[in-house]
Amino acid sequence: MSFRLFVYYCALCGGWAAFLTWAIVQGFGINRVEPLVFQATLIGGLLGALVAGSVGLMDALLNTPRGERLLRGAVAGVLGLLGGSFGALFGQVLSDAIGIPVFVGWMVAGMLIGAAVGSYDLLQALWHHSDRSAALGKLRNGVYGGLAGGLIGGLLYSILLTTSTALPRSSLTLSLVLLGGSIGLMIGLTQVALKEAWLTVEEGFRPGRELLLVREETTIGRAETCDLGLFGDPSIDKLHARIVRHHNRYLLAHAGESGQTLVNEQPIGSKPVPLRTGDAIRIGRSLLRFGERSRKQTAAQNGGSQSSVRRQ
Repeated sequence: MSFRLFVYYCALCGGWAAFLTWAIVQGFGINRVEPLVFQATLIGGLLGALVAGSVGLMDALLNTPRGERLLRGAVAGVLGLLGGSFGALFGQVLSDAIGIPVFVGWMVAGMLIGAAVGSYDLLQALWHHSDRSAALGKLRNGVYGGLAGGLIGGLLYSILLTTSTALPRSSLTLSLVLLGGSIGLMIGLTQVALKEAWLTVEEGFRPGRELLLVREETTIGRAETCDLGLFGDPSIDKLHARIVRHHNRYLLAHAGESGQTLVNEQPIGSKPVPLRTGDAIRIGRSLLRFGERSRKQTAAQNGGSQSSVRRQ
């Protein structure tokens, strides 16, 4: 999946998740629950669970091996349920107590939903006692995106509900869809806009795919458990190569029992080699392009200038 499609599907998932929230609210009469603070908490929890779960699944399709995708979506959904409930409760309590606009609560909810989407990588890093910097960066990006989406969608939500006399039947539906779509859109957009390092498949299996490098180690090969699967090419081993994040640098290592891994058409030896923006990685019939934000690239080059591992 390309980053452009990822952002589009995140917005689409957020909007449809919000529409499903409205259907559940209407079907179970949640919109008639009293007191209002309890109603808001239920709606926020439903919205948080469905938006975070669906956007988390989109994130899994982009960044996670097949076996972990449902788990990632489930973790995001559970944390989104908690975050959405708290944000909506927080906003409604403040609104009732001191008149703060309700959209402030949706900003908090959006921020926590964004954190829920990026939480899986951090939990995995903590579980494996691995480097957490990339996972924390992704979590931070999710928080920024959710906050922005909650602000935009929350404002629209508040405006539509306060003018509900013009849209008596569709105001809640449209308000929730705009809120969910805004949160999904901004989470996806922020993850892509603030990405640190990535791979693009230019030739081979499903060209045009893009992968964010958010783990301490990213695996490439023919196995379904690899982070980037290159299927249908017998010249590629099940586990063919690894990209390891080490001290803000990305190192490529050949991990296959046969074949070669080439960088800029030069085979790498037994030692990992540092990657730089624009490097072409050839694995079997596949050509991958490594990209990195210029700020990180400069830091990596400066930090590694004294002890850089040269290509063999």
